[in-house]
Amino acid sequence: MLSLLHIENIALIESADIRFEAGFNVLTGETGASKSIVIDSIGAVLGERTSRELIRTGARSALVTAVFTGQGFSGRSSCVLPSVRNALPGLGFL
Repeated sequence: MLSLLHIENIALIESADIRFEAGFNVLTGETGASKSIVIDSIGAVLGERTSRELIRTGARSALVTAVFTGQGFSGRSSCVLPSVRNALPGLGFL
């Protein structure tokens, strides 16, 4: 189960920690409230292709960390996105 999502410098989000509890969790909010950014961040940390355009304007890089917990399982996954000007040749993106 995803129990914590930490987001830094993704789109409009400078820094956010979102905790998920056991059971049903819902993301709600008005248009432009960053719900899709949270979903895209989860996708990035799970290995989906991610665009450098997600990096917050003016930031050198972005970071998404997810903490997974469950019965008999505990783990962490992170995804770092360097900006175009800091990217190394041949660097792959998730």
